[in-house]
Amino acid sequence: MAERDSTADPAVRLRVAGWLRTLSPLHVGAAGQDPNAPLAVAVDGRERLYVPGSSLAGALRSMMHNDPAAGDGPRDEAANRRWGWAQEKGPGGTVSRIVVRDALVATGPGLDSDGLPAAPLDPARLEMRTSVGIDRRHGTAAQGFLFTRTVIPQGALLRLELDLHTHARSAEQDRAYLSRLLMLLADGQLRLGGAVTRGLGRTRLAAEHTHVHEEHFGSPQGLFAALRGDGARTSVEQWAQTHAPTATTSPRRQVAVQVRWRPAAPVMVRSGTDGLTVDTLPLTTAVQDDAVTLVLPGTALKGALRSRAEHIERTARGTDAPAADTSGTGNDAERGAAFRAQLDQLPAVRALFGSAPRRRGDDGRGRGALIVDDCHAEVTIPAGLWDQAHQPGADRRPPGAAGTTPPDGEGASALERLRGHGLERADHVAIDRWTGGAAEGLLYSVLEPHGLSWQPITLTLDLGRLATTATAADAAGADAALALLLLVLRDLKAGRLPLGGATNRGMGDVTVEQILLTFPEDEPGHRSEPVELDSLLRGEHAPHLTRAWCAYLDGTTV
Repeated sequence: MAERDSTADPAVRLRVAGWLRTLSPLHVGAAGQDPNAPLAVAVDGRERLYVPGSSLAGALRSMMHNDPAAGDGPRDEAANRRWGWAQEKGPGGTVSRIVVRDALVATGPGLDSDGLPAAPLDPARLEMRTSVGIDRRHGTAAQGFLFTRTVIPQGALLRLELDLHTHARSAEQDRAYLSRLLMLLADGQLRLGGAVTRGLGRTRLAAEHTHVHEEHFGSPQGLFAALRGDGARTSVEQWAQTHAPTATTSPRRQVAVQVRWRPAAPVMVRSGTDGLTVDTLPLTTAVQDDAVTLVLPGTALKGALRSRAEHIERTARGTDAPAADTSGTGNDAERGAAFRAQLDQLPAVRALFGSAPRRRGDDGRGRGALIVDDCHAEVTIPAGLWDQAHQPGADRRPPGAAGTTPPDGEGASALERLRGHGLERADHVAIDRWTGGAAEGLLYSVLEPHGLSWQPITLTLDLGRLATTATAADAAGADAALALLLLVLRDLKAGRLPLGGATNRGMGDVTVEQILLTFPEDEPGHRSEPVELDSLLRGEHAPHLTRAWCAYLDGTTV
């Protein structure tokens, strides 16, 4: 057999160098931590925050090849040609032609003399997010389902360095493939790390700081140019115009939901950090280097929506949530198993909101089809002022301040200045049932938001994933799961679903002004135009969804 002439098809390397900007907090976990400590983010050997290349490569592959069953089903040949594959329990496989380097986390796009980020993110700027599972029988925290994770704040930059190795014969196809990847990144389609369906991990390509260039190894001149780093750099926009992507992968079929609302009572989620003057403060997140804003995290919003979906389906079925063993012999493991059984009981809810796999290769389990993003308040608060609210003496004016100082002036106390941002201290006390007086040690204060305006709540329903998970989950159809989501949104608009914390103590009531749904272009009767929820529920497609929902509950076919 004749030896192949390598010069007939010289090697080409397509290189991308730039940045990804986080649009929401990001968590990529580290191993080997204390199980009782908050879940830590990954750091490299020099204690710098980073995203491992393996995590970034997996997210990029999933973004480009969006078959949700690709990991458990037949090999995805389109993905394997570039990203490689390994035969399970066998010698087969190929190496990836795409090399993704570790992504250091930085505050700015500058590079040092070694080509590394010049301004690494200070670990002191990490935020904390706490999540808790709520027992469906008792409304209290489920046993073993309270945990805290540290997250990288939004606005941070991730260094993106990616190489695609190809040959002259197939270079044009790979250029188009890379163009599509960059367009999806620029469109904000990459979700990275943990809890991506609960508000974390949204990123977008910083196209103004990203470029592409080619290296050709078919001649000595090309080799020396690659070693010197010579060659023209092409902007992302120009690259996409020159190398138009081919239709190798179908676009994600998604329904975008936007909920425009305003609070009818204080709406907040409690911060995991207590103050020294005010006991309970609302959760905030950094939106700039020197400013924060109140946030309803996607974890809390998704939990409220899931709880309502379970309430609807359990009511329709006449099914109670299973309870843990309360005979006194049940241990923590049994109570935790009872909570998992509550989450596993309803197939349509699992398809929408997800479920943990019980064993390797569980079909229809894993990440849900519904993504719920963080919701931010419109107000921004100076970071220094917010730090003062946590300190002792936040209710006292600085020494020497005049008594006529305006409440929002420089001589005002931190709490007085926060009133200008819509935050007011409220004191609460528990009453002793015997004496009728204040109970010992049960006086506490809350910094409540009043009169704030909030950004819309945004949801994204992945119809492709829904079709796969809903069909695999006890034959629950995708239309039935979509009908359940519409019922949840109907209850939200009707004011039956409070949001945030302390909803049984006068907080969390909301007034929904409008819910807009945007379906894909190929969805019959929608034409990719936003439709209001009430119009959709009265539209021509509603009877079909009603039949699908009833058939799902009855166990029949539509």
